[in-house]
Amino acid sequence: MKHELLGIGFGALAMPAVAGVAYSFENDVMGWSVVSDATGFTWDDTIGNNGLGAIRARDVANGDYWFFSAPSENLGDVSGLYGNSISYDILGITGNQGTGGSLADVVLTGAGMSIGINFGVQPINGTWVSVSTLVDESADWMMVNSFANATLSDTDATMSDIQAVLADLDGFYIRGEYTIGGDSSALDNVDFVPSPSALALLGMGGLMTARRRR
Repeated sequence: MKHELLGIGFGALAMPAVAGVAYSFENDVMGWSVVSDATGFTWDDTIGNNGLGAIRARDVANGDYWFFSAPSENLGDVSGLYGNSISYDILGITGNQGTGGSLADVVLTGAGMSIGINFGVQPINGTWVSVSTLVDESADWMMVNSFANATLSDTDATMSDIQAVLADLDGFYIRGEYTIGGDSSALDNVDFVPSPSALALLGMGGLMTARRRR
């Protein structure tokens, strides 16, 4: 399994490093799991968007919305992700993939709060869909009303809310359920990556990449 930890330093700017984590699922589930209404979670070497592996699960259809769940080892204080981006690829396998609406596609929990964002994009059966968002108040992050129902409130997540969650991140979830009734989906190429504006600053500093292979 290849697990990359990326750090970007800005030399003379004396700015803190921006940490990045990439999950390519080349060889296994890389510590991920599922929560709520899901079963059959597994690594699949036949469907990955990178030509290798991906993770997948199917709906139990008991009522709650199910999510893919990131491993705890890269949570905690991830303050450096503020202003940077989260991206991933999602694949519909079965189901009508029709319940996008205003439900949370990504949920971050920490500091006693849950924030989420809706992309307005649903998976497509048989076709990988790529999504990405900035993690700051310029995006449409909202306070989560109900994790079980994947519902968002009408309250915007403020800069201080987002920063507090990132400073004490204890949950990172990506919705896998987009069908009322039974369904299944797959996830690949999950990245916490620097934003384009952060990358533009690299010409004024240095780039450090640390890789850990398992």
